[in-house]
Amino acid sequence: MNSVNKERHKNWVRDVLKINHKLRERKTFPSQFEIDAPLDHLFDDICSSIKSNVLVSDQLEIDTLMQHSFNDIEAYVPPLIIQKMYGKTFQVHMPGQGISVRQLHLESTKQEVKMTPALTRHDEKLLNLAVDFAIRQILEDIENPEVLRIRISGRDGIRVTTAVKGLPQIQKMFNVVVQVDASSCSNIIGIEKNIAAQLGFSDGLEFNKLLEDTNFLIFLHGIHERINLYEVGSKWWNSKNIQKIVCTTRSQTVHKRMAMDLEIRLEDHLLSWELFSMNVSKNVHSSGFQRRATDVIEKCSGHLLAVVLMGRALKMVYDVIVWERASCILGLPHRAQMKDRVLCNTLAFILVRLGSADECVKYSAFHTQREGTSRIDLILEWIRHALIKTVDEGEKIVQDLINALVFESFQNGYSVRMRDEIREVLVDLFRLEINTHFLLLGGRGLTKAPKDEAWEEAYEIHLMNNKLSELPKSPNCPHLCALFLQNNSCLRVIPPLFFQCMPMLQILNLSHTKIRSLPQSLYGLVQLQGLVLRGCKLFMELPPEVGKLSNLKVLDLEGTEIIRLPVDVGKLTNLICLKMSIYGDDNSRKDNESNIMIPKNVISNLFQLEELMIDVNPGDKRWNASVKDIVKEVCSLDRLQALQLYLPEVALLNDLQNASSSIDLSGMRFRFTVGSHLKRIISRLPLEVAVKFDVPERCLKFVKGEDVPTEIGKVLQHVTALFLDCHSTATSLSEFGVGYMENLKFCVLGECDEIQTIVDANNDGDVVLRSLEYLNLYYMKNLRSIWEGPFGWGSLSCLKALVLYTCPQLTTIFTLDLLFNLYNLEELVVEDCPEIESIVVTHDPTATQPMLWKGDLFPKLKKISLHYMPKLVSISNGLLISPKLKWISFYDCPSLKTLSTEEVRSNDLKVIIGEAEWWRELKWNKSDWFKPPNLDAIFVPIERDTDFITQLAKINDQLQTRMQETKPSQQSDPGYSLKAPAVKDGTSSKQKQVA
Repeated sequence: MNSVNKERHKNWVRDVLKINHKLRERKTFPSQFEIDAPLDHLFDDICSSIKSNVLVSDQLEIDTLMQHSFNDIEAYVPPLIIQKMYGKTFQVHMPGQGISVRQLHLESTKQEVKMTPALTRHDEKLLNLAVDFAIRQILEDIENPEVLRIRISGRDGIRVTTAVKGLPQIQKMFNVVVQVDASSCSNIIGIEKNIAAQLGFSDGLEFNKLLEDTNFLIFLHGIHERINLYEVGSKWWNSKNIQKIVCTTRSQTVHKRMAMDLEIRLEDHLLSWELFSMNVSKNVHSSGFQRRATDVIEKCSGHLLAVVLMGRALKMVYDVIVWERASCILGLPHRAQMKDRVLCNTLAFILVRLGSADECVKYSAFHTQREGTSRIDLILEWIRHALIKTVDEGEKIVQDLINALVFESFQNGYSVRMRDEIREVLVDLFRLEINTHFLLLGGRGLTKAPKDEAWEEAYEIHLMNNKLSELPKSPNCPHLCALFLQNNSCLRVIPPLFFQCMPMLQILNLSHTKIRSLPQSLYGLVQLQGLVLRGCKLFMELPPEVGKLSNLKVLDLEGTEIIRLPVDVGKLTNLICLKMSIYGDDNSRKDNESNIMIPKNVISNLFQLEELMIDVNPGDKRWNASVKDIVKEVCSLDRLQALQLYLPEVALLNDLQNASSSIDLSGMRFRFTVGSHLKRIISRLPLEVAVKFDVPERCLKFVKGEDVPTEIGKVLQHVTALFLDCHSTATSLSEFGVGYMENLKFCVLGECDEIQTIVDANNDGDVVLRSLEYLNLYYMKNLRSIWEGPFGWGSLSCLKALVLYTCPQLTTIFTLDLLFNLYNLEELVVEDCPEIESIVVTHDPTATQPMLWKGDLFPKLKKISLHYMPKLVSISNGLLISPKLKWISFYDCPSLKTLSTEEVRSNDLKVIIGEAEWWRELKWNKSDWFKPPNLDAIFVPIERDTDFITQLAKINDQLQTRMQETKPSQQSDPGYSLKAPAVKDGTSSKQKQVA
């Protein structure tokens, strides 16, 4: 209850205890109830009986207490866990009139709820966390006069009592503290004698008198379930003293028979872990992230809302430094003005992660109504106040805030509102001017750093994405934990004493600056845990002093030009993440030491590594000479969860997976480039494809390969992204065993001259590539078709994007049996495929009548781009396609002289792009009655004398801008489309605007 509106719930509990005490004194509880009756009937019977025996004033008070709502908790706890909690048995102690205990069993729904454990095994730290939560719960109730008997069930109950016994406040509070093994005691007399013996008494009267007159705390371990704890020490109790009996049992079900005032189930204290796991998604299941997740949960201190918010904020985050930063912010000290430290720090972390969107959150916290507001109205207000520029930008922010649980949506997503407890903390944060502790000045275009006094109170400083060229000489920052200076492209030098007065600094980001070296004062930062120099292309030498940073956990040198890794990095035994790019060419020295890229035993010394990335120039001979030894060292890292390597020989994959290796590809993220090659100065791979290839979790790039090595097949069963580059012998992707590719989501094939088809089914008709979402084929010299042979239903059913560039022999893209499976396709791009006559090939390619197919093909297709296709005469041969099409572009398709309305019938269509002359001469299929009247209005012409790609990008920007300026009611109209002037002779594209 302390997780949501903690104070309100505590007040409610206190009021319930008061009224309970009144009723106990009056002995108003009845003696019998039908325990097996439905819960709601039983509850009504109890309430009715109570009310019939109490004063009218008490009845009013009870009525008020019964109105207390637990909806707040249900808002943050997933239904599965709610149902699991309802499936447990809770107990209500109702003394008076001969009844000592009554059990209320909250039945779960009839449908069995099966919980998948978040952990296959709880590590010791997580169990310690459950013990700490249990200790905290005991301490909260230790002085409560209504709680006399406490039971702890589950594993490690004795650890809890031992820890409580040793606490100074317990020693001070109680005169008698004793632990007794009650497992051999079969009755009450045996237990009491055992306690007396522990205290050195043989006379029962003297023993009873001592306990009656003193404060005592008695721990009973292993008590038998038949023992009625309310009969133990019946002569000891004195309301003037603090007296408690705490018993432990490993059984989780004994509570059905044993009466208690307070039940502590250690299993329940793992609820925080279950909530976090359900929200953070699968990345928490690796051992490395479990340790970091445990740290985060521990600092949430049982605050369930904070646990869920942190889980959402860290969902699918694999960057170690972000986790370290989360732990750092959660641990910040209490601020006097803040009632809820944990929620305050949690929201501070979320705001920092949001970046510039924090201004939108600030506006929403102060200006939106509690009952909620229209989603689009809120976005338009953000635009009006210059917080954002476009509706799309606003939509993304709103969705991010919903995903983060800062907002909740209602009315089918048309409206949003902010949760009350979150709004309250955010308002306090912003009123305090969060910048006093979090100096958030990123992206402001600053050319000068803040004055020294602004640094003094800050815990975290954001100066990234500015134009800083100078920093203060030696700012005094006694509290500073994190400093972000990345993307200051003018920053070349850091003052020598800049870090001298930053004793608490834990995270430093200098990425994408032009620094060449680091000042000596940096190596005195004994608390530093994260050093990020990503993209510092002028940084060429990491000095040996880096070995002094003994607490460093993250060292990110990706995108630097360092020549070699110093041997002193091997001293950084706390490193959990090491990323490096070694691209510098050292010709200045000829001794043997200079030829060593990574000294021996450096990698193996870093035994705590969870993430390792080594990026090298594939033509560097030093790497080829040492890679086998480095792979051997990598195989010794038993905590590794992410690995990126260049392997010039296929056989090295075997070394990674041999019996003595600690590497398990099935449970980790990896990115392997396999095959000897030289780095290209100019790549034919489109930039957007290269960017997309960096996203998936398990990637394999096979370069200049021959045949199909078995080592590649073994890895393919794990990969989610495959890039086959310049393979010289394969004739189809099937040769690699598409059966291995169950997990493949992203596939790129480029310059594989012998490939003629992607899938050669060989009359099998098996379901293959069922997970594939993105397929890109470029410069495929002999590719003739996508699929050959029988098509298994379900194959390619997840495909969302198909992109074809420069396939000069390709004649067939979609056949009828293939396209029926492509119901998830959203984007189709075909460029420079000169032999294609129709995108969809029917049994009779020359037919002018529509096929006898009444359904819509490509029901989710939104974008079609057809460029440089001289023989294209038809899109779908008259078939109904793409009811949700928004964009279609044509360029240099001179044979496409006729279109069918079945091909452009979408009510969502916003733009048609092509040459003006082609559009004027375009005719419509004779079988159609008419051309839709609005197509001229949405046509945008292309100029021949201007770069085609540039024009497409400009049109797309114009389209987005116009869509943002359109009123929401117009956007929601299914018949609405963007308007542009009709094409007339002599009209240039400069005069055509998307409107």
